[in-house]
Amino acid sequence: MMMLSAIFVAMLLIPLASAQPETLGGVNCKAYRNRYGPVCKSDTVSLPRPRATIQYKITVRGNARICCYAYTCSRISCYMKYIGCGRGTWSSSTLPWEGGNLLARPKMKCKTRNRRTVRYDYKTIH
Repeated sequence: MMMLSAIFVAMLLIPLASAQPETLGGVNCKAYRNRYGPVCKSDTVSLPRPRATIQYKITVRGNARICCYAYTCSRISCYMKYIGCGRGTWSSSTLPWEGGNLLARPKMKCKTRNRRTVRYDYKTIH
């Protein structure tokens, strides 16, 4: 009976311990028509570490569709990687956030095919 209680408690606590909070990223970012807008940097800086990951959660204002690149850090280098397109609220796939002993700032840049500039915000999940 004691063993079953311990297993039950572990099953409850493991998902809570592994839940990763969203961190505020870029606010009021711009996606231009047919060209990438300026790089939109997060106010949050973090230290990439072995086996760490990052995911970008993007919220597009209005009904526009945007296509984006997001910053990721492999063990070798940090670079902008294409994460696809979406509208409304959507998320990137999980990307590596490893790297060496350097502070990194999440960032992204997007474009649209709309007739005008589209605004978007993003959060990161580490």
